Amino acid sequence: MSQPHFNPLLAQVKLPGRVFQLPSKGKFYKPGVLADHIKDGEIQVKPMSALAEMKLRSADLLYSGKIIRELCMECIPDIQNPEALITKDVDALFAYLRLVTYGSQLSISSMHTCRQSKVHTYEINLEQQLINPNNDIIDHADMLYRFELSNGQIVHAKPPTYQDAMQVVYLKQEIAKLEADNKSPSDEQLKKVFLTDILAVINSVEVTNPEGGDPIIVTDKRMITEWFEAISKPVLNEIYSNMAKTDTWGYNFKVPLKCKDCGETYDHNLELDPISFFYG
Repeated sequence: MSQPHFNPLLAQVKLPGRVFQLPSKGKFYKPGVLADHIKDGEIQVKPMSALAEMKLRSADLLYSGKIIRELCMECIPDIQNPEALITKDVDALFAYLRLVTYGSQLSISSMHTCRQSKVHTYEINLEQQLINPNNDIIDHADMLYRFELSNGQIVHAKPPTYQDAMQVVYLKQEIAKLEADNKSPSDEQLKKVFLTDILAVINSVEVTNPEGGDPIIVTDKRMITEWFEAISKPVLNEIYSNMAKTDTWGYNFKVPLKCKDCGETYDHNLELDPISFFYG
């Protein structure tokens, strides 16, 4: 009978990692996104191997959005469908990976807006950024993402997923390439960016039933698209305004820094994309 394979070189390499709670507490996910045993969004995050970090240099994986699946397979197996994660949770995952792989100290480059300012390096404590996320409000997500418009219609919204966000990024990159070649994007291209962006955060729209009885709840994307093409700009602005109010939960990744040139304190937005977060 063959003996189980044992490699002594790996005995002190496979570190257990740490348990973190996703900012969303797992509230927005259907079965199959997180492992069945996960409760309240608490997941285990293991340190990244050198090979996993090499994948972060792959342009194909980065810009196709496949990098999050590669990282989860190795470091966060509790997440089974990474593309369905919402963007706030993905931002948190990169912070968790950075913390368990390198520790709490993080060097960042930043430049203030004062006249004499130059780019400087600052040391921050990442652990401090991950203390006390504002996620109690998630327990009332149904109310947070429900808002009534001035026309009487009720929008049931949701936070965007990572997959949705990557699709919008791709479409905007295509437009940027055209503009770089001094070409103008077509109306259809601009319309597609707008609709992809706004449809990503709408679950349904509730309207009064003209025949009485229960209100009609529309989930059909084609009908919602037609609705967006017909509503007035003030009503659209109401939707954007209400969606902005939902962005109050999760981690605050604004880091207060003291300018080394003028001494003024200012906020630096901590970049959480894999390129800048791991490589400066």
